[in-house]
Amino acid sequence: MRLLILTLLTVCATAFAGEMFSITKGSSSNHISFTSDAPLEEVVGKTNDAAGFIMLPDDTSPGSAEVHVELATLSTGLSLRDKHMRENHLETDKYPQAVFKMTALEIPGGKLTDGQKTPVTVKGTLTLHGVEKEITPMSWLTLNGDQLSIESKFSVGLKDYNIERPEFLVMKLADEQRVEVKLVAERSQ
Repeated sequence: MRLLILTLLTVCATAFAGEMFSITKGSSSNHISFTSDAPLEEVVGKTNDAAGFIMLPDDTSPGSAEVHVELATLSTGLSLRDKHMRENHLETDKYPQAVFKMTALEIPGGKLTDGQKTPVTVKGTLTLHGVEKEITPMSWLTLNGDQLSIESKFSVGLKDYNIERPEFLVMKLADEQRVEVKLVAERSQ
């Protein structure tokens, strides 16, 4: 009996290892944007509609994270362009979310210093338009008490995710979209 209790305690301790932080859906602290170059203008789409969690690694856990972004809330500032983007390219009725699942997180020295922006190595998968691809975004974490700020930058190739490249009259958007993510997560109690 004692061995069973010890085993259960070990499994539970491992399952809950690391510090957990939650990303609140729709928080005004969240900023997700994409930037696309076109011959006549730069197109920028933005949303703050993201939710998820991040568990920092420790001696017993490699850490994990998952972030969901509601694509139907992306706005470029022009309602007709937004409608075309959602219906014809992102197909948000069929693929409503982009999902990032972290598979690895390396923190230099193994620990964050409160108040210090720290470059980290992140690996994970991005699922967009029904296609899952591995990505390695440039990322930084900043711990401020019970808040964790997360910043990432990466590129998304439209053809890699089977997204039809938008074209309006003579204006054709670039295949590569620059994505910037800024999220604030709160320490879970």
